Amino acid sequence: MKKRLRKIFDADKSTTDYDAAIMAEFGLSADKHYDVLVVAPGWTPPKIMANADVEITCTVKHSYISGYEVRGEGFLMAWIQTSPGACSLIDELSLCAALDFDKLVFVGAVGSLTKDIELGSICTPFYSIAGNLANGYLMEDIREYKPFGKVYPNDPGFVDEVVKMIGEMGHKVWQVPVFCTDSVLCEYAHMDFIKSFDVKLIEMETSTFYLMADLMEKPAVALLVVSDNSATGESLVLRTPEQKEVYNRTRFNVVPDILINLALKKFS
Repeated sequence: MKKRLRKIFDADKSTTDYDAAIMAEFGLSADKHYDVLVVAPGWTPPKIMANADVEITCTVKHSYISGYEVRGEGFLMAWIQTSPGACSLIDELSLCAALDFDKLVFVGAVGSLTKDIELGSICTPFYSIAGNLANGYLMEDIREYKPFGKVYPNDPGFVDEVVKMIGEMGHKVWQVPVFCTDSVLCEYAHMDFIKSFDVKLIEMETSTFYLMADLMEKPAVALLVVSDNSATGESLVLRTPEQKEVYNRTRFNVVPDILINLALKKFS
């Protein structure tokens, strides 16, 4: 853990016992070792991992967040379902600094801004444009924060190894620039500005995820599945059954296999 994150914790007045806090919020134990910590806005293992040969335990369920343990032969994952958005990710992932885990993985949906990257595609950010404001609160002086900067993966070598592993599994991964937004509704009114950054995808959390991973000093990778495509008119809501089937095929079959291989594989 870097000094900056320690200073944030030292100033925190919401709790003084992070071991107890992570147990209360997500039901996860600081005394266990987890091979992977999965962070997922909205996605839960009973749905995503239903077809996998794993044992899923819901450790805590609240109105907007929940915690799980996913156990398979030779591995144990911790999984936190978070609320959407950068600010929620900071507050909820920060508690996980109390956990003992090897690898940090973000999984979630992403919108495509180009016809080339189709529904159901697996993507990971080459870098993320920080179009959200929550990241400023991670700085010493919030007034120095400049939005729309590039945030690269904190451990690019780890990302490259994961992409290679997924390729060996027979799946293509798009490594492209991503724009991070604070509003799904309002982003369309600013699409010309957003596209001026030469981004190919749009979502909400990955710039913050990689900043948090850096502060936590953990190898991290964000894995995104294309759920909609504004370039082709395939919208996020009111998708056809055929569009849902393509998206869900990747979510329910490919993503679980990737997560299990990530948990089992020893990376350099």
